[in-house]
Amino acid sequence: MIEQHAVVLEDILPLSLKKGELDSLRRSRLMRDNLALLKALLVMDDHLLAEDENRDATSSLETKIDLLLLLVGKGIQGLDPLPPAYSCALGAENLYWDAPFSEDFPGAGNPVCVSLFLRPGIAMPLFLPGVLESDANRSGAATDTLLRHHLHFQVDTRVQESLDRLIFRHHRRAIARRKDHHPLSAD
Repeated sequence: MIEQHAVVLEDILPLSLKKGELDSLRRSRLMRDNLALLKALLVMDDHLLAEDENRDATSSLETKIDLLLLLVGKGIQGLDPLPPAYSCALGAENLYWDAPFSEDFPGAGNPVCVSLFLRPGIAMPLFLPGVLESDANRSGAATDTLLRHHLHFQVDTRVQESLDRLIFRHHRRAIARRKDHHPLSAD
């Protein structure tokens, strides 16, 4: 998937969206959940945390407890099946995904909130409120038409900082995996 950002998280991820604006109370709750989820995902990357100079054991434990409480709460609410997965590229303020044409995805200029499952095994989404942009272009053959959807999202500052760290770590791991699979030749 071609992406305009240099550092992106690319994967096939479940996502769904809800049309419409978020009221301030709902947005505040979603940002709080986003922050807990992102902190927990960063903590769960144990092999990377050894490199993190700012690691604080108490904060790490609190994040794990927050995630556990959120997961238990989600389980009590009755966990829905995951939505369909799409080829996604998550950048600093933009999410791109390719999907067949669907009435579920409104046209450009519409406010939406995308639920993106960064770790489907956790079954807790990252909530990305924003506006669909107009560059949803068709790609592929006429019988296999996909639309490129582009969401420009805006999240709170602390959520953005955690998201940037997560994307950067994912990007760094992807580069390391490529180096491991393509060793330099001994010429």
